[in-house]
Amino acid sequence: MEKRHAGRGVVISGGTSGIGLACARRLHDEGARVWVLGTSEETVASGLAQLPDGVRGSVCDVSDEQAVEATVAEAAAAFGRLDVAVCNAGIDGQGVNALDLDVHTLRRVLDVNVVGVFLLARACARLMAPGSAIVVNASVNALRPEGGFLDYNVSKAGAAMVTRSLALDLAGRGISVSAILPGYVPTRMTEPYLHDETIRADVLEGIPFGRLGTPEEVAGLVAYLASAEAAYMTGALVTIDGGRSA
Repeated sequence: MEKRHAGRGVVISGGTSGIGLACARRLHDEGARVWVLGTSEETVASGLAQLPDGVRGSVCDVSDEQAVEATVAEAAAAFGRLDVAVCNAGIDGQGVNALDLDVHTLRRVLDVNVVGVFLLARACARLMAPGSAIVVNASVNALRPEGGFLDYNVSKAGAAMVTRSLALDLAGRGISVSAILPGYVPTRMTEPYLHDETIRADVLEGIPFGRLGTPEEVAGLVAYLASAEAAYMTGALVTIDGGRSA
């Protein structure tokens, strides 16, 4: 595989499973030194067991400002540089009608999916040199909301706006900021309900390609957006959803 990211330092939140894990593997294969963040010792250990030797990881709650700052500083010190941040960590919504949505759940979803993106991106940007890149996982729900998921929809729209706002504020530092907007991809968050044949059939009916995406396909897009080949892209919201949002 082409070593587009040879020697670069990369931090990936939510990097212990699903899309984040695939991104960690892909960027490592392209020569990067990778540090993944997970929610617990168990998830970090599980993720590292599935990744090549040399990938490092630690527990970090992305909604905790002090934890994020300390973790990013540790990764940057270990690598001697920090070139790429993949803000991938996210949690699902409650899955209920808006009238029944618990406000505490709403606040937690926003805390992780919006504030967490901002905190990781900011901490990394402060240590990045020109030519670095930040890639946010904002989901196609940022453009096309689903009923029963007000909390998740709003959080992903927020993540998309964080992306575009950061792109403006960081342009002068030579740091690009883009977002991927994946559709349905089997991950730890989506697999429980995608196993339901009725739900899966309904999901597939709304996808012109007629299939789910794969974490590896999304990781390929992330690797491109984080590379020098995409250096003139910033503020971009890039869908990868099999045509669902067309």
